[in-house]
Amino acid sequence: MSKTVGHEFGRYIRAERVAADISLRKAAKALNVSAVYLGEVERGVRPPLKEDHWDALIRAIPTIDRDTLERLTVKSRPVQLDLRDAPPQYQDLGLALARRIDKKNISTDELEKLIRILGDQNE
Repeated sequence: MSKTVGHEFGRYIRAERVAADISLRKAAKALNVSAVYLGEVERGVRPPLKEDHWDALIRAIPTIDRDTLERLTVKSRPVQLDLRDAPPQYQDLGLALARRIDKKNISTDELEKLIRILGDQNE
């Protein structure tokens, strides 16, 4: 697998675990998973832990918080947008934005403006 699937999620867990001086084996045991599996989650080779592991994770590493786990899990999911039935202007916007994101050629200023304009509609 060339791209990591849960890189930020795993990095967060690893950083909190190391800061709390908890071994990978001890954390894995608390989650009832193998150390190899948890290590792969931490490296982003595997997707973020499922939510049914979060309570045990928070008990094992108390500095981890549920809101951060949720945010990082959402960020790790692929985004799919069906534009087939959208008006032409929406299709143009969606495709133009997808192309620019794919090429990673949006300046910091442009990104900040777009984020301000579009905002997070989930709030």
